[in-house]
Amino acid sequence: MTETYVVKPDADFIQRIIDGGGGDLKQCFQCATCSVACELAEGQNRPFPRKEMIWAQWGLKDRLLADPDIWQCHQCNDCSTKCPRGARPGDVLNAVRQEAVQHYAVPGFLGRLIGQGNIVPLLLLPVILLGLALFARDSLWDSGQGVLIYLHHDGFYSDLFPHWLLIGFYSFFWGLAMVGGVVGAARFWQAMKAADQAAGWEAPSISVMSSWMRTIKSILAHDRFSKCTSQASRRTAHLGAFYGFLALFLVSVWAVVALYMINPLIPGHDQDLIYPFAIWNPWKILANLGGVALVVGSVLAIRERRSGEKDAPASSSSDWLFLGLLLVVGVTGLSTEILRYVAEPSKVQGLVYAAYAVYFIHLIAVFDLLVYLPYSKLAHVLYRTVALVYAEHSGRNKNVLEPSN
Repeated sequence: MTETYVVKPDADFIQRIIDGGGGDLKQCFQCATCSVACELAEGQNRPFPRKEMIWAQWGLKDRLLADPDIWQCHQCNDCSTKCPRGARPGDVLNAVRQEAVQHYAVPGFLGRLIGQGNIVPLLLLPVILLGLALFARDSLWDSGQGVLIYLHHDGFYSDLFPHWLLIGFYSFFWGLAMVGGVVGAARFWQAMKAADQAAGWEAPSISVMSSWMRTIKSILAHDRFSKCTSQASRRTAHLGAFYGFLALFLVSVWAVVALYMINPLIPGHDQDLIYPFAIWNPWKILANLGGVALVVGSVLAIRERRSGEKDAPASSSSDWLFLGLLLVVGVTGLSTEILRYVAEPSKVQGLVYAAYAVYFIHLIAVFDLLVYLPYSKLAHVLYRTVALVYAEHSGRNKNVLEPSN
């Protein structure tokens, strides 16, 4: 006998979806045109986004937030342009994803604060924290000189912003944030698993490791983006931002490794071959290419969202905050490098102060981007990856799931 399912609509959840960009939600008549139009839903036994539109209209928060399919959508809006009622399912699912990030965020208040686009406290927090760290720099140096003297390295920016202080500062706060992000992603995985079990779906035996490998390969190729037609250019923008960010992250990690693990092993001035990087050093070239790619990708993404075209995605304050941060990080990073090459040899005081000011802005933007990662738009790096792995692991994208008796 089929168990009775009691529908418990959440009116506040419906309103938040509408306010978050899904304003045309009520226009949906469940004709399933969206599921037919979506290339990413092809071959699914439970295709999206029709079922998600029904659940959203009913305010079935628990079902939606435990649904991996909301993350399979890339908001290309193929479905929205073909919807006869103008319901814009792509924008609705984007609003649902924002709710999911806030729901699984640890701690929850950060998810709500960032999700609602409260920019002033977000900007003030790293300014205050970094300012306090710089203010305490001399005291920390005096108290820990026996150790810190081995961690100090002279340089144009390191005179005011020492490497040991910045590396410790960012490692501590980013580490805390990522602990929260991993806990949130684990909660999401358990919620998806529990939802499938409650629905009586038997998952095939596809190993988690194989699922991870397939998912990473798909992400690196951006092959799911290539199936979009209405917003095909978004793939180019996303590739630029993705690989630009990845390149800069890898160079930053390598710089720390080289500075504190490799340089001490190389006697004399030969350590300059490792760090700091010369202008033609491959790592420096990769960093510059990554910075340019990040700026170009961000500009393209902003232009597409501002185009006003029918297929342009709806944008929330969280979307604009994220894109703005990407652009600021890229522009200030490249400007910091240029100002260093101009100000350091010239010794012009005004240029030196300008370089320090731009570098400080860069550091604040990097803090906002990395430390707020699990709570901002960038959280899709975590949640979409976990959802795609689960979809592979459970066989969701292959017509193989069968309901248990």
